[in-house]
Amino acid sequence: MSGWLASLRNRRLLAGEGLRMGLLTGLSFVLGYLLTALLVEWLGMAPQAAYAIAIVTCSIVNFFGCRHFVFRTTSAPLLPEAAKFFASILAFRAIEVGLFHLFFVASGDYRLAYLATTALSTLGKFAVAKLFIFKKPRRSGGPS
Repeated sequence: MSGWLASLRNRRLLAGEGLRMGLLTGLSFVLGYLLTALLVEWLGMAPQAAYAIAIVTCSIVNFFGCRHFVFRTTSAPLLPEAAKFFASILAFRAIEVGLFHLFFVASGDYRLAYLATTALSTLGKFAVAKLFIFKKPRRSGGPS
């Protein structure tokens, strides 16, 4: 019975993290989209450059959002988490910039390119963050 309860607790934890990641993704999407639009429409910046600025800004917001809100790993050392997070984000962001460019060239619409790029990368980022970056430190002194 305790195995079943632990499994249920793990599923609830994962569901909570997934929900919080969805909320953070929504916030990040709005921030990035608005920043991209502002830079393109009001400042006349090239869409690719505006998108690059927006994703750097959102990456910083996402790190602290994942650490404090989604995975709640503030007891873990900051620098190792940050190093793993930003290394993985650099890889994701390089792919996203390429995808954004391809979608923009194909559609001619930076808004559609932004939506498509965000949709394709969200699940991958959640999986990498959950499995490799934001792990709660093991408590010493007892079985785990």
